[in-house]
Amino acid sequence: MKVVQLSAGDEGGAGRAAIRLHRALLDSGADSTMIVNAKASSDWRVQAKSGLIADVVQRARILVEQVPGAVARVPDAHLFSPAITGSLRAREVNALPVDVVNAHWTNIGYLSVAQFGRITKPLVWTLHDMWAFTGGRHYEGDAADARWHRPYTRSNRVPDGSRFDAERWVWQRKSRHWRTPRHIVTPSTWLAERAASSSLLADWPVHVIPNALDTSIFKPRSKAAARDFFDLPHEPPLILFSLTTGLDDPRKGWDLLKAALATLHRTNPEVELAVLGHEAPPEPWDPGLPRAHWLGRLHDDRALAMAYSAADVSVVPSRQDNLPQTGTEAQACGCPVVAFRIGGLPDIVRHRETGYLAEAFDPQDLAGGLAWVLDDPHRREALGAAARERAVRLWSQAIVSAQYTELYEQVLAEYSV
Repeated sequence: MKVVQLSAGDEGGAGRAAIRLHRALLDSGADSTMIVNAKASSDWRVQAKSGLIADVVQRARILVEQVPGAVARVPDAHLFSPAITGSLRAREVNALPVDVVNAHWTNIGYLSVAQFGRITKPLVWTLHDMWAFTGGRHYEGDAADARWHRPYTRSNRVPDGSRFDAERWVWQRKSRHWRTPRHIVTPSTWLAERAASSSLLADWPVHVIPNALDTSIFKPRSKAAARDFFDLPHEPPLILFSLTTGLDDPRKGWDLLKAALATLHRTNPEVELAVLGHEAPPEPWDPGLPRAHWLGRLHDDRALAMAYSAADVSVVPSRQDNLPQTGTEAQACGCPVVAFRIGGLPDIVRHRETGYLAEAFDPQDLAGGLAWVLDDPHRREALGAAARERAVRLWSQAIVSAQYTELYEQVLAEYSV
């Protein structure tokens, strides 16, 4: 079977998920390629539109994409994508010599709403956030009265001081161009439920398939060797926090984690923190928090696996998340995860079996969960072993690629009828 993965890039959360699926399919015997705008990998099967002219045009597209959100004064404009332009055209996709097209993250000047609707090839769309069924926001509140549950009208608009309702405009374009239901894949149960209850995708078939993970790379390694690798002390209990966005990103919960760490530091002063993805901030470190080690950003999966193996527990304090790979990667490395009971985190963590799920946004409970894992070495070892076993069983490449291959075959069969 020949399949192409469409993704704006092969880095970032969605890009890494896409290229990991691509590699899992290759290992299973499928013929997979990728088409991206921004390429970071050396895989020759990942094709990018490169060159000076293409790069200049792409920068212009990104600027165009920012205009509607700025005009409408959309809050958190960096999480808003109108998808009005793109480097990839539907006719190019339809002409590809492949059996199935698997779309992933298609925003930021990659594939417009209109062009997406004109793809006639058998199509599977893997969602990595809420964008597909909102008025352009990648993440939005998921309360019962959230706007994406129903058609965007003038009456249900949240006043923002602008006459231009950019979100309604994006929703209307999606509704107009996306007439044919497509098969949707969501990595988490949480995102599947949101897609199914949305006004745009309620009639589209939804399948829950987790992101693929190479568990031969993400596996437990010697803790002593891992700490030596990062020049970390051997003795203190170590918490790992991994973050690829800014520390000021409220969705990722750094402020909640700091409050939890302050509580933990008072009762467990020997505990230390390792921060993955960031260099040390310029301001002085709060002495009321555990000592911090800043590991910077790692781009190699083996180095990432060493970071998880160096830690005694990994913490994911997100306020909202789909299926964060920082959680699955840690579990595959035998590192228990402590997180809030929100979004797709319950799909990753089995409470008191592979980690701890704190009540949503409660720093005291988060601190209690971290202490519960760290205070008993035997419990921590049992949690890590259970986490590793579950990761191999649910997220390994062979397991996930088989689920995708079965779905591709189903889509092909429906297409040929």
